[in-house]
Amino acid sequence: MILETNPMSEEKKIPDSETGSIPASESPTLTDVLAKYEIRLPDEQIDLLDRYCRALWEWNAKLNLTRHDDYEKFVTRDLVDSMRLASHLQEGEHVLDVGTGGGAPGVVLAILRPDLRVELCDATEKKAKAVGAILDEIGLDLNVWHAKAEDLLKAHRFHTLVIRAVSKLERLLAIFSPVWFAFDRILMIKGPAWVEERGEARHFGRLNALALRRIDEYTNPGVGHQSVILQVCQKKRIGEINKRAADLAAGLPFRESAEFVAVESASPPRRGGAPRRPKGSRPFGAPSKGGKYPRGGKGKNGSNGRPKNPRSSRRPGRRGG
Repeated sequence: MILETNPMSEEKKIPDSETGSIPASESPTLTDVLAKYEIRLPDEQIDLLDRYCRALWEWNAKLNLTRHDDYEKFVTRDLVDSMRLASHLQEGEHVLDVGTGGGAPGVVLAILRPDLRVELCDATEKKAKAVGAILDEIGLDLNVWHAKAEDLLKAHRFHTLVIRAVSKLERLLAIFSPVWFAFDRILMIKGPAWVEERGEARHFGRLNALALRRIDEYTNPGVGHQSVILQVCQKKRIGEINKRAADLAAGLPFRESAEFVAVESASPPRRGGAPRRPKGSRPFGAPSKGGKYPRGGKGKNGSNGRPKNPRSSRRPGRRGG
């Protein structure tokens, strides 16, 4: 659903049982590569992942969606990363895959963890439409937003943002600084350069009000170096985030349901219509049931019930370039 806001000779051949590799005369299947790396998944998940790969690579011939265009690269990079991310998410969490590209890690997470509420976004319209078509083809019902994540977050609430191969840490923290009200934490996958990126973020003051913690480290067999998962949250909420980690370790589901954040916009509806406002919500600046106005509303900045300077006049989901 797309929402716009030659085989080796006998003398040289080494038995596969000793190398764990696939014979050169055969093309490895997904099952073969999973067995090579001793990854065990239910048959239905393997089938769905296989169909996702085939659909993705078919679209990749038309668009530049991924460089991981064989099962070896898919398993050792996309699947391994997604499995590590999945181990840090509680049952019922509402997750946004930022800059999904060809659908990893978001689509893979949704396949591995059907208990999660996963949505995807990408600022490039062609990529968002392609991922939507891939999901339709494999029969997976996920929302795909053609939007910049920072615009989408002005209208929608998520528990966790997952980010991989999008931008440097300092740039990401600058982008999401104004919209921390719309999500709880960020989980991002980084390579060995993460320490240097952390120093840059500190230099520019991006971490002053934030807590950054390395919550996972592992060797990615696809790239041969250490990968880490960094968790970023507001310092004032670190106790809450630590409690969630304890609940996760105890096998408890997430206890809060995600909510929309209604934001009034002066811009016209985008093509295809605007996201519907949930029943019972109100525009930003409108009085609540008790007759009180939110900060910046009537009685402070004017008598029309609206703030003089709304944070944004752009409607989430609108193409942001």
